[in-house]
Amino acid sequence: MKNRPLTVYKASAGSGKTFTLATEYIKLLIANPACFKNILAVTFTNKATEEMKNRILSQLYGIWRNLPDSEPYVKVITTDLGISREYASDKAEEALKLLIHNYNYFRVETIDSFFQAVLRNLARELDLTPNLKVELNDYDVEEEAIDRMIESLTTSSKILKWLLNYISSNIEDNKSWNVIYQLKDFGKTIFTDFYKKVSERLNEIVNTAGFFDKYNKTLRHLADEAKQTMTNYADEFEKALNEAGMTSDNLSGKQRGIYSYFQKLKSNDFSDSKCLNKTLEKSLSDAESWIPKTNVNREELINVVITTLLPILKKAEKDRQSMWRTYCSTIQTIKHLYKLRLLSSIELKVRELNSDANRFLLSDTQYLLHELIEENDSPFIFEKIGCQLKHIMIDEFQDTSTVQWQNFKVLLKECMSHIDDTAAGFNQGLISNLIVGDVKQSIYRWRAGDWRLLNNIESQLHPYNNTIDVKSLTTNFRSKGNVVEFNNRFFELAAKYEYENEKELCETKSAKQIMTAYNDVAQKTKKSEDHEGLVKVCLFDSEDYDIDMMKHIEHSIDDVLNAGAKMGDIAILVRFNRHIPVIAEYFMSHRPDLILISDEAFRLNNSIAVRTIIKALSLISDGNNVLARTSLAVSYQKDILGRKNIPDSYIITISNDTSLSNSLLPEEFINNIDNIATKPLQDMVEDIFNAFKLYKFDNESAYICAFSDCIADFAANNIDSVPAFLKEWNERLCTKTIQSDGVDAIRLISIHKSKGLEYDNVIIPFCDWKLENNKNTLWCKPTQSPYDELPIVPIDYSKKLLDTIYDDYYREEHMQNTVDNLNLLYVAFTRAANNLFVFGRSNANPSSRSQIVERCLYELKTILPDSNYNVSKDDSEIVFEFGKMYVNIKDNNIKQETTANVFLKPELPIGFNYCQRTKEPVFRQSNKSADFIAGNDYENGENEYIKIGCILHKLFSLIKTTDDIDNVLTQFEFEGILYENGLTATKLKAMLNERLRDKRVASWFSNKWQVFNECSILSIETKDDKDIAIEHRPDRVITDGKETIVIDFKFGKRNDKYKQQVAEYMSLLNDMGHKNLKGFIWYVYSNKIEEVNNII
Repeated sequence: MKNRPLTVYKASAGSGKTFTLATEYIKLLIANPACFKNILAVTFTNKATEEMKNRILSQLYGIWRNLPDSEPYVKVITTDLGISREYASDKAEEALKLLIHNYNYFRVETIDSFFQAVLRNLARELDLTPNLKVELNDYDVEEEAIDRMIESLTTSSKILKWLLNYISSNIEDNKSWNVIYQLKDFGKTIFTDFYKKVSERLNEIVNTAGFFDKYNKTLRHLADEAKQTMTNYADEFEKALNEAGMTSDNLSGKQRGIYSYFQKLKSNDFSDSKCLNKTLEKSLSDAESWIPKTNVNREELINVVITTLLPILKKAEKDRQSMWRTYCSTIQTIKHLYKLRLLSSIELKVRELNSDANRFLLSDTQYLLHELIEENDSPFIFEKIGCQLKHIMIDEFQDTSTVQWQNFKVLLKECMSHIDDTAAGFNQGLISNLIVGDVKQSIYRWRAGDWRLLNNIESQLHPYNNTIDVKSLTTNFRSKGNVVEFNNRFFELAAKYEYENEKELCETKSAKQIMTAYNDVAQKTKKSEDHEGLVKVCLFDSEDYDIDMMKHIEHSIDDVLNAGAKMGDIAILVRFNRHIPVIAEYFMSHRPDLILISDEAFRLNNSIAVRTIIKALSLISDGNNVLARTSLAVSYQKDILGRKNIPDSYIITISNDTSLSNSLLPEEFINNIDNIATKPLQDMVEDIFNAFKLYKFDNESAYICAFSDCIADFAANNIDSVPAFLKEWNERLCTKTIQSDGVDAIRLISIHKSKGLEYDNVIIPFCDWKLENNKNTLWCKPTQSPYDELPIVPIDYSKKLLDTIYDDYYREEHMQNTVDNLNLLYVAFTRAANNLFVFGRSNANPSSRSQIVERCLYELKTILPDSNYNVSKDDSEIVFEFGKMYVNIKDNNIKQETTANVFLKPELPIGFNYCQRTKEPVFRQSNKSADFIAGNDYENGENEYIKIGCILHKLFSLIKTTDDIDNVLTQFEFEGILYENGLTATKLKAMLNERLRDKRVASWFSNKWQVFNECSILSIETKDDKDIAIEHRPDRVITDGKETIVIDFKFGKRNDKYKQQVAEYMSLLNDMGHKNLKGFIWYVYSNKIEEVNNII
């Protein structure tokens, strides 16, 4: 059966997703080795991109060389394509060589890098400058824009008026008057796709004089009117009581009875939760219930109830819900109006800063392209990206945003509309287009990832909906049998419970998306008889919950280590980063024998050397900074000189005595601080490094190198200013980390960062996180008048929204939160390969993640009969265990298996010491003329002859067409290369013009060619059973896609060996896939040209 144009793999955790992607890519190459130019594979991280590229290259090499590492790939590829091993090997060799020689066309890249490339190619259509810089740190730009906006405020500024109104509103709500942080956080909205859709309309409204005042006034009138309506009912009821000569004492329950209902109508809360109760229900249906049976005038008073009071109650209750909905909708809508109209000003300031810096924000890329692409057909896009795509592969599709998908759909539909004829004969075994993802691992919604795209993929590609083949990867290759079995049963139950809960709030159709997402959760194991591994879940509730949690973690670690595991085999996964330092500090003080590492442990600001440099720069920036001077002096004495026993009292003395603190600093620094301050930033750092002898910290070289890179990057993109760099350091650079591979230590990491990773033993503490954050803001599109005069409004997320016109937005967000939290649990649980330990709170309320864990465990004790389920006598602790601990004991004395695959050789750490120059550079010559006037033994005439030859050779290496000659000659004059009357630009140009009269030479330097000047070609030669890379550098290679020409420039006498050299170049290019080759030797002085016809 022929494959459909698009195959979608739903790949649960550990199911061999990367293997599947790589296999399908390689199958296309085996069928047609040159088709890599027509394949686009996109991932979501640079790490995944490198992993995918290396996987493809290594397996092509392994298939070619018949290596055992590649046997699983060989079996799948030969079976699916119906080919022999020998055929697969030959084609793998051809494909690998083509890929290496045309690596620039090996399009496995991140989704952002692909669309950035498209953006640059569409610069003209988008009215952008070709040399624009893409800014990755959107939020930094936004914060700078707000700072600049506030700095430029004047007393007559309307923005100042809005800010003051916003501050007043905050004060009325008992919030801080300092709104800058809130504004910066709120201002990030301008980078979201939903804001970009309406920003133009919103900006138009903001710039309409008086709109917001009118809109605010209209809505406040609605709220006042709704409240007044209910107050009127209360007043009418009170008046009717008085006219009947009655008081609340005549009514059942007195002031706590039905009378209290009308009192609530006068308050700011007349919601269902406040007003609906049994008393109201009974009063509406039974007039006699209003009057106590003991009342002597009961019959008379019941008549008053029937004729007067009950009708008032019925009218009030009839209007109450609609009035409350109006009141709540209005209050919620106007709550953030002050911030909303500031967004437009923030956005304009961001645009202004970007324009000044010739900068384009990464967040704008997708939406801008979307606007352009939707107005054009796919061939236009293919033309602009410089290739004709025939195959598209998308990894981690569950993290794709709606706008990204809309952009990709145009290309994907085009690829689906045709069959690649170059692979005829293999179509049955090939997958033309591929999407891989797993809804259950979608945990990046805050980055705009939309899991619903994958969940409903069958309806996404009209008119190709019926041509999609959806498959599931059902085998788990990561985890032991008991871990897989536990996760299968646990998440089947959890999904069912979450669906039942959600169904009560949302429509059944919406809630069913949870079941759809988890309908493929059950996995098989590699071996059906695999019953190894341990799952232990402990839920407890105690007064010292945090301390007891630490003890549980500690005991689990000891159990695993005592079983023979290494510290590097253990990972502790946490929901929030705030738990990382808490756990680290506990183990530092209680168990120093255990080594824990995290990204935070390898941050640049954890380096003594880097901190010393920062303190020194702070002192250079502000010589009066007592704190910087004191801190630097103490750090130098303690950390560098090793004088640890400096009492606190002495530190106070130092801070009050500048001379004393200076005496504690190195003389080389303190005596030259003024001179150091005049130097560029990079030179300052070098001087500080040497003055404080930071080279002593040879184990911190990696930190210093990374810090030097930060300095260089900053200097390249900013004004060379110490205060500006220190600001950048404090806000962003200090959190940068270095690589920390190869350390035998327990990994401490967040669940989000653990995605895509696996660990033998996983410990998940604090599995009791709060499910919803009521500080979130929902962006809602009003559909009712007069609210809809604004295209979008920010609304605080809370259950109160169920009483507003925004109730559907609340239900949708609640369902999304439910999936987010279930997915977080799934990602955490499925990181474990051998053993899983989970700790949380027992008897938790429904808003805690532990609640569903406890509920599932109660059912699992029956579903998994081999499990143990124990509850303490006071019901405070639940312990669930399934299976037995499995530890793969690794013997360090046994030599690790080596591979013959050159792409899979292990990376070996290289030790080095970071050092800086200790002497100032000696002045030699400020230009490049020395390269051309070095002394030699030739006579003057021959010497000049050689000089001209060297200069011409250099010139030919720099020009692509004759139009470049003048600029290069001008550059040579500036650099001092042309220095004598006998060797001038005029003379050289006349010589070149003479030679360019030859039509062949003129053609070589025309603009019809793609030019490669002195580009290296690598070949492999085997010597002494070792493969050695040989570099070849032809002077000039030109091609127009149909014809390729090799040209070698010579400035001496004719020699036959030159022909052999050019023939070798042509042979290499032939192997690289270039056809219709020609080769020439151009003797420039004599202007003679020899053609090389043979290819070695």
